[in-house]
Amino acid sequence: MNTKNQKAYLPIVLLFVIFTGLILTSHFFLKGHGFDTEFLTWANLFLFLLSIGGFLLQRKGLQSPNPQAFVRGVYASMIFKMFVVMVVVLVYVVLLKSKINKPGLFTAMGLYVVYTVVEVRMLTNLARKKKNA
Repeated sequence: MNTKNQKAYLPIVLLFVIFTGLILTSHFFLKGHGFDTEFLTWANLFLFLLSIGGFLLQRKGLQSPNPQAFVRGVYASMIFKMFVVMVVVLVYVVLLKSKINKPGLFTAMGLYVVYTVVEVRMLTNLARKKKNA
């Protein structure tokens, strides 16, 4: 992977490191307020990996000379991410029923939004740099 490719992933990697650091350093504070920090850590990792995968799909479409390939990449990424998140949340709810950590689940939903915003911003920056975008 060349330096240009590594820089493309830097914002999302930094976001992952920041969130992981916040979760680990404020472990006792979060526990005291009803958060399951283990759940948050796994949710953060899952959303990071999902965002990297979505970004790869969208970037592949952006590199194509066909503009419809980019649109298909965006839609495919969005549908894939939504479907995977819905399945994971459904499995979580079915398996834990009464032990669902609502503060952690809502925080994970917020993390999903933040990761999506950063992913879209990264893609927008790449699209601006492309000559025919």
